[in-house]
Amino acid sequence: MRRMLHAAVAALPLLSLVTASPARADEGMWTFDNFPRERMQEDHGWAPDQAWLDRVMAATARMPGCSTSNVSGDGLMLTNHHCVIACVTALSTTEANFIQDGFQARIHEEELRCPNMNIDVLTGVVDITDEINRATADGPPETFAALRDAEFARQERECQQAGQRCEIVTLYQGGRYARYTYRRYTDVRLVFAPEHRVAAFGGDADNFEFPRYCLDFAFLRLYENGAPASTPNHLTLDFDPPEEGDIVLVAGNPGRTSRLRSVAELEFERDVNMPWQIEGLTEQRARISAFAALGPDQARIASSALQSVENSLKGLTGRRNALLDATGFAQVIAREADLQARVARNRAAARDMGDAWGEVARAQRTYRAMFHRYQNLEMRAGERSALFTWARDLVRGAAERALPNGERLPRYADARLPALAGSMRAQTPVTAAFEEVHLRFWLERLQRDLASDPAQLQRVFNGETPQTLAARLAQSRLADPAVRQALWEGGADAVAASDDPMIVFVRAWDADARAVRAQFVSEIEAPVARAQERIARARFRSFGTETYPDATFSPRVSYGTVQGWTEPSGEEIGPFTQLSGLYERATGAPPFQLPQAWLDARPRLDPNVVFNIASSNDVIGGASGSPLLNRDARVVGIIFDNNMHALGGEYFYDARLNRSVSVSASAIRVALSDVYGMQALMAELER
Repeated sequence: MRRMLHAAVAALPLLSLVTASPARADEGMWTFDNFPRERMQEDHGWAPDQAWLDRVMAATARMPGCSTSNVSGDGLMLTNHHCVIACVTALSTTEANFIQDGFQARIHEEELRCPNMNIDVLTGVVDITDEINRATADGPPETFAALRDAEFARQERECQQAGQRCEIVTLYQGGRYARYTYRRYTDVRLVFAPEHRVAAFGGDADNFEFPRYCLDFAFLRLYENGAPASTPNHLTLDFDPPEEGDIVLVAGNPGRTSRLRSVAELEFERDVNMPWQIEGLTEQRARISAFAALGPDQARIASSALQSVENSLKGLTGRRNALLDATGFAQVIAREADLQARVARNRAAARDMGDAWGEVARAQRTYRAMFHRYQNLEMRAGERSALFTWARDLVRGAAERALPNGERLPRYADARLPALAGSMRAQTPVTAAFEEVHLRFWLERLQRDLASDPAQLQRVFNGETPQTLAARLAQSRLADPAVRQALWEGGADAVAASDDPMIVFVRAWDADARAVRAQFVSEIEAPVARAQERIARARFRSFGTETYPDATFSPRVSYGTVQGWTEPSGEEIGPFTQLSGLYERATGAPPFQLPQAWLDARPRLDPNVVFNIASSNDVIGGASGSPLLNRDARVVGIIFDNNMHALGGEYFYDARLNRSVSVSASAIRVALSDVYGMQALMAELER
C-alpha cells in the first residue's frame, strides 16, 4: 500500500488533542519516575506497578541515535538493523560485505567490535531543579545559558566515575531538571544482522507506511574485560504474538518532541529551518546516490548515509507538512492562547511571566538574520564528514581543556572528554572519495549561503574552489587513529604545529565559528531558555506533572494497545501483517528483493506468522530499537517506525491515526531458527 505525504496532512484538521489540558487517550512519553499509573488504570483496567517499571528501566538502554534492550544474562542486546547499519558498514569489506550478505556470529569468538559505539544503561534519576535555579537566579538574562551550562558541567563532573556517565536533562522546557546516571559499556560487538535488503525491505517507498514487511532487527553484545558482560537484569522474549486490543508498552529514548514549544519557535521551524534542511537533504540524497551507483563497494560504503538521509528527508517533509496545515496549526495557536489566558487571570503568574512569549518571538527574529551563518559555520559545519569532526574536536579540545571545567563549551566538559578521547582511538574506516562528497556539498552550500560576505568566504576558502578544497581536505591524515591520538594527547602545542590540511583549515576560521556560536547562545539560546523556564512555571501552576515533558532522548515509557486504524477515506487498516505478505510483495527487484536464504526457506515457513505490528504507542525517532512489551514485561516486538500520520507527532498526537510499527518477536524467531539456523542464539534467548 502506498500513500503520499498529503494523506497525513489531510487528517490533521481532525486533531483534537492539542489543547493545553492534560493529555488523555494513549498520548504521552512519560519518565520512569512519573508514570501515570492511575490514568492508565482508569483507561485500560491495568497499569504496571513500580517493580515492573524498575525492572524494565534496568533492562533498557540507549545507543547512538537509538534505543536497545538487554535480552539475556550474557549482555545480549536487541535493537534495529538500521541502528547498527553504521557498525555493519564499518566492519564490511569488499571480501566480506555484511550489508549485502548479513552477519551471523555463531560463537562468541566471531562477534566483532563496533567502532566507537557506546551503550548506556540508566541506573538512577535525581531531581536537581533547585540547584539549577539557585545557580542561575542572580545573573542577567544574557548570562542565563552560561550559568546553567556551568552548573550542568559541575553536576556531571561530581557524578562522574569510572564506567559511569552522568547527564543533566532539561524537562518541561526548564520547569524541571534531573540528573540521569548511566552505566556505560564501551566494548559493544555485533552478533547478528540480517541482509540489508530484508531488514529495510520496501526501502524508501514503504518508509512510514503500513502494511510493512521489514525484518528490522539486530543483536549486539556488551563486553567487559574482554568477555561477555554479566547482565542479570534482562528481559525475555515472548514468541507468541499479541492479539488485537492487547495492552503493550514501549520503553526507550524518544529523540525530540516540540509539543511544549511556542508558536513563534514552530513558525521559525516551518518557515526557515525546515525548508533549508529539506533542500539540503534532497541535494545530499542525489549526491550520495550518484556515489553509490559507481559500483558495489561504493554502494556498501554509502548504504548507511543514504538510508539516514532518505529517512530524515521523508520524516522532515512530513513534519513540515503537519505545520503547514492551517487548521492543525490553528490548534497549536489555541493551545498557547489557552495558557496565556490562564496566566492573565493570575496576577502573580502574570507578574512572574512578564513578556516571556514576546522575548521568544524577538529571539526568533534575531535568529533569522544570522541563520545561514550559524548553520554553515557552526551547527552543521562539515556535516557527515568524519575528518572535519575530528579536526574540530582536536582544535577546540586543545583550547577548551586549558579552561576551567565550568567555562568550557559543553562538548568539552570533563564528563564528556572520555568519549571524545575514545573517538580519537576508534578504528573507524574512512573513504577519501566519500568524504569528498560530503565536504564538497557543504562547501558549495556555504559559498552560496554566505555569498554576501566575501571576507568570510576568503577566510574559509583562501582562494580555492569548493571542488579543489574538498578534494585536498579529503586526503587528511586524520583517517589514521594513531595520528588523531597523538594530536589529542599532544594538546595545544601539537595541534598548533600540525600541517595536516584539515587541521590547518579548521584553525584558519574557527574563531569565526566560535563568534557566531557565542552570538547564538547570547541572543537566541539564553533569552529563549530563560523565557521557556517562566512559561514552564506557568504551565506547572495549571497542570503540574499531570502532563508529560517533551522528549529529550532520555528514557521514557509509553502505553497503548495493538490496533489498526481507519483512514480518512474510510479504508480499514489492520494491526498485523503476515509472512505470506512479504513474499507477495517481493518483486525480485530492489527495494522489493529478498535474499536467497528467504527464497530457499519459503516452503518450510508458516505463512501465517505475524511479521509486523501496529500499535497506538506514542513514540518518535530515537525510540527505534525500543522493546514492545506485554503486561508481563516480555518482549513481543521491537519498534522500528511510525505510520505516515505520526510524522506530525513531534507537535501533537492523534489517538485515532498515529501508530507505531514493530517487528514481531515471532518474526525474529522464524528468522533465527528457520531461515538462518542460529540455534545457539535462539537457545540463549529461551534460557
